[in-house]
Amino acid sequence: MHHIVLGDDPEVKKGKPAPDVSLAAAGRFEGGPVDSHKILVFEDAPLGVLAAKNAGMSVVMVPDPQLDNSHHDAADQVLSSLLDFNPREWGLPPFEDGES
Repeated sequence: MHHIVLGDDPEVKKGKPAPDVSLAAAGRFEGGPVDSHKILVFEDAPLGVLAAKNAGMSVVMVPDPQLDNSHHDAADQVLSSLLDFNPREWGLPPFEDGES
């Protein structure tokens, strides 16, 4: 990870589902803020999904299996495990080990 933004960060005025934390993270990539529409977020929590979506980002959700499916609707993709993520489905290069 390049950086971590927590809820008590000075740039975060409102907590999730407001986009503040997602936008603060986008602003910390080298070279300045990254266009939100070019960011893919991995989230496990419904409020985190909404925060990223409110920031204009795409979201892959890997929820707790006991979470009600109605919380999955806002995510662009829902996976049962990060191991199921296929970067090619998102126009990203394959993993270095040649899998997926």
